[in-house]
Amino acid sequence: MRTTKHWAMAAMAAAALALAGCGGGGSSSSGRMQAPTPELVSLASVTMDGEGYMAPAATGDDPIKIAAGASRTRGSVTFMCAAGGEDCTVMVADNGTVSSTGGMVTAMNSSTYQTALNTAAAAMVAATTKAAGTKETAIATEAVQTAGGTAGTDGAGGADAGLGGSSAPVTSDSQVAGEYNLAIKRDRMATTVTITVEGTTAADNEEFMQTMDLGGGSTMHTRRMEEDDDGNRVEEVVIVSTDIEAPKATAFAMVEGQSLNARADGTTPDDTDTDDTNNSDALTIADGNVGMVMASRFSASSGDGSLTFNGPKADGDTDTEGQQPVPGDRVDGMFNGAEGQYVCTASESTCSVTIADNKVTAATGWVFVPAADATSDVADADYLHYGFWLQKTKDSDDAYTYNEVETFAGSSVDPSNVTDVLGTAIYEGGATGVYVHKVFAPGGTSEATSGYFTADASLEATFGGNRIATDDRHTLTGTIDNFVLENGEANDWMVKLSQDTTSTALDGTAAHHTGTASGGVPGQDGSFTATFHGSVAPGTDGVVPHPGSVVGEFNSVFRNGSVAGAFGARLQP
Repeated sequence: MRTTKHWAMAAMAAAALALAGCGGGGSSSSGRMQAPTPELVSLASVTMDGEGYMAPAATGDDPIKIAAGASRTRGSVTFMCAAGGEDCTVMVADNGTVSSTGGMVTAMNSSTYQTALNTAAAAMVAATTKAAGTKETAIATEAVQTAGGTAGTDGAGGADAGLGGSSAPVTSDSQVAGEYNLAIKRDRMATTVTITVEGTTAADNEEFMQTMDLGGGSTMHTRRMEEDDDGNRVEEVVIVSTDIEAPKATAFAMVEGQSLNARADGTTPDDTDTDDTNNSDALTIADGNVGMVMASRFSASSGDGSLTFNGPKADGDTDTEGQQPVPGDRVDGMFNGAEGQYVCTASESTCSVTIADNKVTAATGWVFVPAADATSDVADADYLHYGFWLQKTKDSDDAYTYNEVETFAGSSVDPSNVTDVLGTAIYEGGATGVYVHKVFAPGGTSEATSGYFTADASLEATFGGNRIATDDRHTLTGTIDNFVLENGEANDWMVKLSQDTTSTALDGTAAHHTGTASGGVPGQDGSFTATFHGSVAPGTDGVVPHPGSVVGEFNSVFRNGSVAGAFGARLQP
C-alpha cells in the first residue's frame, strides 16, 4: 500500500496542473484538490477475512456500480474506477471473492483513503497560497509602474512596460527580434486576435497560441518555452478584450477609396446606359487598389504570368443579338467583395493583367463597373482593446512562481485633443486583469487563490466650459465593480477612481488622466491612468463632440486581496 508521502507527491502534481491556468488559480475552480486519482492496491489485494475490510459485504445481487473516474465506499473499503475507461461494477461472492467488470478497479481502506485526500488537499492549498504570494508581489510592482507611468510608454526603461513586460525591446518605427505585436481583425464570422514575437518560429516552440475563447470579445493566449537543464519552464499568458465589430456592408460608391469616375474618353463602359448619360459609374484599377481585384479569368495555370486581352471593339460592331456596341472586353469578377465587371477601356488598344502567386499584381487599361446595389464590407476602424500579460515559471517540482504582471490598453484611433471639449459625459464598458483573493482563518492565517477577473467599468468625464467650476474641469471619476473571479469566490470588491484636481489633468493637449484607485483600505490607495480616444472635430453646427472612448489601467488593494487590470469604455448617449 502506498505511503502518505507518495500521496503528497501526487497532490503536488495535481496542484501544478491547477496552477497552470491563465490567471494562476487555475481551471480547478477553487485551487483546492477535487479528488486525486491515486495509484492504489490492486483489486486482488482486497481481503474478506476477519479484518472486516468489507462489511456489509456486496453480493452478486447487490453489485457496486462506479462511473469511470469516480469512487464508491462499501463498509471500510473504497473502490476507485480508473478515469478515461469504462464504468466499473464490483461484485463480492458469498465466499468473499471480490471481482469486477468494466474498467480497471483499485481499492484502499477507507480511512487511509480519506487521510490521503486530506493530505493532498492541504498540499494543494499550500502550493496555491505560495504561488498567489508571488503574484501579489508582481501586482505590487505593476502598481508602482502605473502610478509613475505615462500612457503609451513601453519597454525597458519605460514606466509602464505593457505587453511583453520589462524585457521586451523598445521600438517605435521598426520591428526587431523580441518585439511583441498585437493584431486584431474581424470578419463576418469571428474576431481573430494574434500575438507574435519578432524572431520566433514554430520550430522554436515559442509562439503564442489561442487557448481559450472566454466570450464577450475576450480571448486567452499562451506561450510556453522549452524546459532548461534544471527543469524550469517559462510560460506567458495574455488575455485580450476588444469591442471590434463585424464589417458593415456599405454601398459601393460610399466606401472610402472606391470613388467612381468616368471613362477616359468621356463615355461610360456600362452598356446598359444606352444614352451615355451616366459617366461616373466606373472605378479605375491602378497600382493602389489592384490588390482588391478578383476574377476567374484573371489567373494563370502556373500561378504566375501575364495575360493580354484584345482592345475595345470598333464603333459600329454589334453582338449577335444586334444590341448596342460593346465598348470593350468584359470580365465578370469582384472588387473588394462587390460583384461587377472589369471592362477594357476605349482608350487602350490592349489591356493586360499580371499575376503572381495566383494574385493580380498589376492591371493596365481596366475599370471596374459595380453591379446594381453592389456593396463592399467596411471593416470596423474604431475599436478598443485592453488586457494583461503575465510571465510565470514552473520549476522541477511543478511549483509556479509569478515573475511579472503587466496591464495594457489602447485604441485603433488616435488620442483626443480635449482642449475645446465642453460639458460632461458618461462612459461604460468592461475590465479584466489578475487578482489575488485571500480567505482568513482563526489565528490570523490565510489561504489564497489567484486568477483572472472580469468587471464593469463606469466613468464620468468632466471637460471644460464656463458652466463647470475651475477645479472640476478636465477630471475623470468612476468605479470598477461587479468583479467576477476565475475561481468563483464571493467578493464585494469595488474600486473608486478619482482624480486629484490639483494635478495637471492634461498631458499636453492629449486627453491623458492619472489619479487614485481606492479599494477601501485606508492608506493603501492604488492608481489609475486613462486616455480618451476619438475625433473631436467640430461638426457642421460648430459643436465639439465628446471623445468616443476611454481606455486605461488600474490597480487596487482590498482587505482580502489585490488586483491589477485594464478597462475600456464607450461614450453613452
